[in-house]
Amino acid sequence: MGLLKRAAGFAAAAVMASAIAFAAPKIDEPAIWTIQKPNGTTITLFGSVHLLPDGDGWRTKALKDAYEAADVIVMETDLTEMGNSDVANYLAKNSLNPPGVTLTKLLSPEQKATVEAAMDKAAMSFSSMEGYKPWFSAIQISVTYAVLQGFDPSQGVDKAIEADGKSDGKAFAYFEKVREQLDVFIELPEDEQITFLVLGAKEILTRPDEMENLVTAWATGNVEEIDKLMNRGMEGSPRLARALLADRNARWTKEIGEFFMKDKNSYLIIVGAGHLAGDESVIAMLRDEGIEVEGP
Repeated sequence: MGLLKRAAGFAAAAVMASAIAFAAPKIDEPAIWTIQKPNGTTITLFGSVHLLPDGDGWRTKALKDAYEAADVIVMETDLTEMGNSDVANYLAKNSLNPPGVTLTKLLSPEQKATVEAAMDKAAMSFSSMEGYKPWFSAIQISVTYAVLQGFDPSQGVDKAIEADGKSDGKAFAYFEKVREQLDVFIELPEDEQITFLVLGAKEILTRPDEMENLVTAWATGNVEEIDKLMNRGMEGSPRLARALLADRNARWTKEIGEFFMKDKNSYLIIVGAGHLAGDESVIAMLRDEGIEVEGP
């Protein structure tokens, strides 16, 4: 659920926060990984939660040291691209249903009832999403519900590190373009989009504290729990899970091995925490390539 919210960060700007919030967990020691490169420089990997309650207790000494040492900060994508008119037009074009097609027409009565119930939980009206494709509706519900729980897209780790880095004159690199992230959803077949929407709605109804549980696991460095929560949220849509996680992890691992490992720069890599947990994570793939990675 957390990773989906990250991919949907662009939608949160339209959401208004409310007074409903949860007790933020104590930040103990989020997991961090380090690669000692043969030339003496380092690559550090740190998992981001992209919507957080207010506060910066996640700035541990290990992360601060890695930030100071980094010649280049690497992130999933440059979110400032969302302000570009080309990207905004691309999103508008690909998030709307064709003329005459509504969300009601795409869903069975049972599916619609489930989605409507989740929208009620998120203080949304079903009619507000009638014109949008299922993938965009799913993201909007998810982000809106998270914000109602007290999570703030402006407080995410990646946003904070990016702001600091630009202020301090750090160099940046990005694994993907924003359009590439959007295309993960846009290119899903319609039936997969509907599955994504309905599963997300069911998760809100049956596991309303899932985002809080994910943040707690991240805050305490519980990588196994992060993996369990991420996989549980994606198990009903294996094609989306592969497109969002495993395939991207493989591309990023290849870039790290072929480029970052071979130059003289030290890197701080900040990506969603779900990309660093589990058997198909960036960490696991790097180790499978014979790269020694210190950390859990």
